Amino acid sequence: MNRSLIPLPAGALLGLLREALDSSLIERGATQGLALFGHAGSFWSGLPLIELRRMVEAGNRNAQAELAWRHAAGEGVVKSSAAAVRWATASAEHACPAGEAVLGWLLYQGFGLPRDYSEAVRLFESAAQQGDTRGVTWLALCLLRAHGVAADTQRAAALFEQAAQMGAGLAQYWRGRVLYFGIGVEQNFSAAAHWLQLSAAQGQAEARDLLARCHFFGRGVKQDRAAAILCWREAAADGVVSSSFCLGMCLYAGEGVPADAAEAAIHFRVAARKGLAGAMFLLGQCHTFGFGVTRDPQAGMAWYRRAAEKGSRDAEFELGECHAQGVGMAGRDFPEAVRWWRAAARHGHARAKIKLAHAYRWGDGVAENKALAVSWYRRASEQGDIAARVWLGECCEHGEGMRADAALALTHYRAAADAGDAHGLAEYGRCLLLGVGGEEQPARGEALLRKAAEAGWPQAMKELERYLFARGEAFLRAATSADDERLTDAVSCFRRAAETGHRRAAFMLAECLRHGTGAAVDVPQAVVWYRKAAALLDAKILLGDLFYFGYGIPRNPREALHWYEQAALAHEDPYAMYSLGYCLMQGQGAPRDARAATLWLRRAALQGETDAQYELGLAYFRGDGVKRSLRLAAKWLRAAAGPGHKAARDFLERMERGSGVN
Repeated sequence: MNRSLIPLPAGALLGLLREALDSSLIERGATQGLALFGHAGSFWSGLPLIELRRMVEAGNRNAQAELAWRHAAGEGVVKSSAAAVRWATASAEHACPAGEAVLGWLLYQGFGLPRDYSEAVRLFESAAQQGDTRGVTWLALCLLRAHGVAADTQRAAALFEQAAQMGAGLAQYWRGRVLYFGIGVEQNFSAAAHWLQLSAAQGQAEARDLLARCHFFGRGVKQDRAAAILCWREAAADGVVSSSFCLGMCLYAGEGVPADAAEAAIHFRVAARKGLAGAMFLLGQCHTFGFGVTRDPQAGMAWYRRAAEKGSRDAEFELGECHAQGVGMAGRDFPEAVRWWRAAARHGHARAKIKLAHAYRWGDGVAENKALAVSWYRRASEQGDIAARVWLGECCEHGEGMRADAALALTHYRAAADAGDAHGLAEYGRCLLLGVGGEEQPARGEALLRKAAEAGWPQAMKELERYLFARGEAFLRAATSADDERLTDAVSCFRRAAETGHRRAAFMLAECLRHGTGAAVDVPQAVVWYRKAAALLDAKILLGDLFYFGYGIPRNPREALHWYEQAALAHEDPYAMYSLGYCLMQGQGAPRDARAATLWLRRAALQGETDAQYELGLAYFRGDGVKRSLRLAAKWLRAAAGPGHKAARDFLERMERGSGVN
């Protein structure tokens, strides 16, 4: 549960992008300005202000509507809601469709007038009946959004098509949008891309944003992520918030453009400041992990909080992770972590449900409640989270928070394994190997455990190693004679376990090969496996002895000395220290070094190694590597003779008789 906090990987980021784009959630929460309305046509957009005023003074109702729009937009004139209302009302009072459309828009936006969707719809309807494209478009928007009128997506889609056919850029964008998402019409990416291209050509920034999605996913057009990046850049430059966000995501992940965390952070910041929750969350990631900005976990926490306030479940989850790991704060705070995980879980975040289940299962930050843990695992599982199936299977298998049911556990493990989950493969393989919840299937179980290890679950091989080693030992114990076939089976199990890296199995395989148990005697091959098991003391000692005495292999004192030294240094084994001291005293495997030899002999002697005590006694008697001392010689020789060392006892007798000793 307490693994280190990790940044969102590129794959997950693109998954988040796909989810956001496909669900239209990407724009949610962004601060929007007044929705664009536009000019009545190219004639009016290109008309100089002085000419427009002259036409207004002459009583031209369409000119009055145009002047109203320019005051509303602040285009070439002072932005003034009062002036916009004045001229739009003057035009609409004479049933001018352009004036009705502009006045309807002012009422819809609540710009200079109290917002009144119903009156806006009446004016849009009137303008639309007279063929005003803006009236048609905005009537369709009201029908789509159920503003001032009952929702009617099919009629809205038809009106968008009508205005789009008349060349209205905004209508072309919305026609493309409803076709892209299948709103009121059958989804049709090709037709959507056609209308979006026409709208983008008229300068509709939102059309470029949605057209970028078509290019990104290859919907209705050939997939071209570089073209998508270009569209998003253009739309972002025109202030489309979602385009800044998408562009930042691609730069963050290096998708369609070289990865550039610094530029990604800039675009996230632009979108975050306009209230986009997803951008706030990713900006929090940038600050937390130092991507494109100076690492500042506290700033990351601040952005996570702002995103969480906007309803970002990802941010709520990360806040839980930060509190659990103590990131951006003085120390860990599991109760606060649980609070944030619970908030994210209630908003449908599957991993948060698993984290919350872990907390209840093990009592981290909350009172232990295994039944509640099972409930949260089950909710995450029902949401489609494969990892949850494995944890739920564990609870079923061991009876945690529910009645133990190995067969049901096996079902959960199988579902996770079938989905390719490494943990699920490991647990399912273990069950088949051991016959948990069903019949034993050792071959298939072993294959699944190996597959789990390849998929990134290293514990799977540990499980297989333990099984094969235990099975090998069982065959070895059950054998009743030297020609018992179970000895061959034992060697096979030890070999397979050793090949996966099990050191004790490698040692046992070497022992079988050295002694001819279950296989022909093969000391050179035994040495190979002893080397693989050399982390074990027994393997080091045996390698030393084999090379020193030349049992089945050429004698090699230098190699023997190496292994004795390794055993002495790593394990402080008395026999290894004695053997090392003896070799150094005799100059076998290295130049003779009596002083170093006596140091090792003393360490072994102090641990009760009788051969070391005998050799140390001789060294004191001769003054070899130490100052000569008959008293100390006698002391160590007696220590060795006491447990029955014959050579030490004989030497003491000669000393006591005063006989000459060599």
